[in-house]
Amino acid sequence: MPKHLIRLNRTLLALLLMLPLTALAQHSQPYLSESWSMVPKADRTEAFWEGLKEHMAVREKHEDPRDWYVYTPLLGEELDTVAVRACCFSWADMDSYREWAAANPDVQKHWQEEVHPHVAHYGHFISQISWANSNWEKDWGPFKFFGVTRFELEPGEAADFDAVRDELSQIAINNGWGGEDHPWMWAKSVGGTPTEMVIVPFRNFADMEQTGESFYDFIVRVLGSSEAAEARFTRMAEAIDEQDYQVWELHESMSMSSAD
Repeated sequence: MPKHLIRLNRTLLALLLMLPLTALAQHSQPYLSESWSMVPKADRTEAFWEGLKEHMAVREKHEDPRDWYVYTPLLGEELDTVAVRACCFSWADMDSYREWAAANPDVQKHWQEEVHPHVAHYGHFISQISWANSNWEKDWGPFKFFGVTRFELEPGEAADFDAVRDELSQIAINNGWGGEDHPWMWAKSVGGTPTEMVIVPFRNFADMEQTGESFYDFIVRVLGSSEAAEARFTRMAEAIDEQDYQVWELHESMSMSSAD
């Protein structure tokens, strides 16, 4: 696979998990997220951002039913990636959104004329959110930064990883780790290499400093021994082929909210 496509895959998989601030952590919530990743051409970055901002206004004018959020990465060497994503909806909603797009051809026409000429590469992804194992409420935040840990799994190991993920998440939710002080969200990619992600949001940089009991120490305390905790984390680690971490910044001035 070309290097730029591998790069887009990894950055987008992280972004798939990010939620709008109005999302509710309820199991009945629509659980799909759709994201587009793009790298502006090196000599057209300013034109790209101008075109994107104008395009969001066009979508608002045409009453786009989705909220679209714009993010950029803060860590590493590939900082020119831009991600635009929407959440949360069902598979049936994907059909109705295509119908809206077909009824509003000027939106796509504007993109093709004012934004696309400035883009070097694209990526497109869908993810499924595990609401039952997440801890996120609509009135928490507002959040500016999102720390995303991405787990690329070994072939055939997704079931083991999910079993431990579910157990640890339920221990946290039912034993006092859940709540506004410890928000998190789990999701997995649709298609491609089995990949799961967990995101922790931050209001500001100061919010990133870890204070108090660590999650590992919390699990040790609840399970009653370090051996019991280590067994769970080891089982999870054995299912992981690659792991990385990225912090994404939300650009609200470049984003748009639907009229709903």
